[in-house]
Amino acid sequence: MPDSYETRLSTHDEESVTVRGKDLTTEIMGEMDFGSAFVHLLSGETPTVAERRLINAMLSSLMVHGTTPHAIATRLTLLSEPSSTQGAVASGLLGVGSRFAGAMEQCATDLQAVAAADDREAATAELVAAYRESEKRFSGIGHPEFDPVDPRAQRLFDLADDADVTGDHVAILRDLQGAFEDEAGRDLPINVTGAIGALASDLGLAPEAARGFAIVSRAAGLVAEVIEERESPVGMDVWQTVDERMTYVED
Repeated sequence: MPDSYETRLSTHDEESVTVRGKDLTTEIMGEMDFGSAFVHLLSGETPTVAERRLINAMLSSLMVHGTTPHAIATRLTLLSEPSSTQGAVASGLLGVGSRFAGAMEQCATDLQAVAAADDREAATAELVAAYRESEKRFSGIGHPEFDPVDPRAQRLFDLADDADVTGDHVAILRDLQGAFEDEAGRDLPINVTGAIGALASDLGLAPEAARGFAIVSRAAGLVAEVIEERESPVGMDVWQTVDERMTYVED
């Protein structure tokens, strides 16, 4: 075991808390909005005023999306343990993964890999071919409901243009959109997952941070699910409905 450890995130003494070089009470609290403080904690950078609008919009974009698996998990966990707000929220957050809500991490990983390639055109073609051969869907393109545009993604792109954030990763995403549309033979919108993956990358953040936006955003929505479930419970009905419709069959 080493004699000491290092962290760049925070420290404290008897009089203050320091977060990435800034005094928490005098330079962050009341001076930075939550989104800016979040990005500062992730990167050590202080967003511009225009970037703050984009960052907070990214955090707002995924709070809720109807009765999702995350919302159901949270409500059913609260049914089992009504006193555990944090447990109910945590159970929903465990589902912010590669299929629902958290897929921007893989999207950002792919975009950053193409951006780092010596030949981006070839790297883009190779990525499209790899998805075709694996028969997997690229998470940043397409949406089962929004057509022809995901309004959340478009709003983020507009804010990114205003903030002068739009960069290589958004350009690569648009190239991929065109390639996947050619493969599918139809228009495919860039979805909010793709937008967040690209914009987090253009902000200089790691792929894990891209999913972090989804985790933090959805956590807020799940707190609201807990409060509503306590006021207007549906968890018991969900459980009983599934139980009534479940048929046991012999092997």
